[in-house]
Amino acid sequence: MQRVTYTTTRIGKGDLGRRVPLGNEGQEINALAHAFNEMLERIESLVRELKQITDNVAHELRTPITRIRGMAETTLTGSGDLNQYREMAASVIEGSDRLIEMINTMLEIAITDSGVAELAREPLDIREIVREAADLFKPLAEDKGIDIQLDIPPQAVIVPGDRPRLQRAVANLLDNAIKYTPSGGTVTISLETDTTRAKVEIADTGMGIDKKNISRIFDRFYRCDESRSTPGSGLGLSLALAIIRAHGGNIIMKSAPGSGTSFAIVLPRASSRR
Repeated sequence: MQRVTYTTTRIGKGDLGRRVPLGNEGQEINALAHAFNEMLERIESLVRELKQITDNVAHELRTPITRIRGMAETTLTGSGDLNQYREMAASVIEGSDRLIEMINTMLEIAITDSGVAELAREPLDIREIVREAADLFKPLAEDKGIDIQLDIPPQAVIVPGDRPRLQRAVANLLDNAIKYTPSGGTVTISLETDTTRAKVEIADTGMGIDKKNISRIFDRFYRCDESRSTPGSGLGLSLALAIIRAHGGNIIMKSAPGSGTSFAIVLPRASSRR
């Protein structure tokens, strides 16, 4: 117990890497020390994640806030004409809307990840959600010269879930696929099912993702496009994963440079009884 007390004291002083050494004190003491060390690993991981999120938030907020401040200062100096003021006011509103959307998305991720989000577990035909997403993004895809193809079964595929949140998850993945697929490419949405699960796969013919980036693809604010030329906040995939995990499912990603990318949403099936 002295080792546990010493380790706890060191951690309280900021030494998060400290662990309780395992010795020959007996099975129960070693089991306690092992459980304590596992708890410390989780705490250290959460602290690292919080620091990374804080750094990312600061980076993402700094640029738009600086831009808004600059336009406000220009307005105060009175050095522009009426049309310039109108353009700057419109830019301020647009920038503010983006910040609000980003903050709302961050809050939604946090609430969903925490497990306190109240999900409406109603029986849903996942085919409807897939079709709605395809219809929603069809104009955007057509503008880019991208073909959206559907491959879904004729019979209903029922899953228990929260319709708005599942719609958001599918929409985020489809939006991501269209963003990173060049003109003339194809995005295919397929639906497979068995007695225990349903799988919605969204596959594109885009540039693919390098192996070194795959492990970070669901990180908040992470974007493969380091130049930031592709629009987006880097939160869409994080939110999609949080939503699907809250439904007891998972998202499986496959990708390789030059071979496109696929995201497969795997959800548990509802009972046939209603």
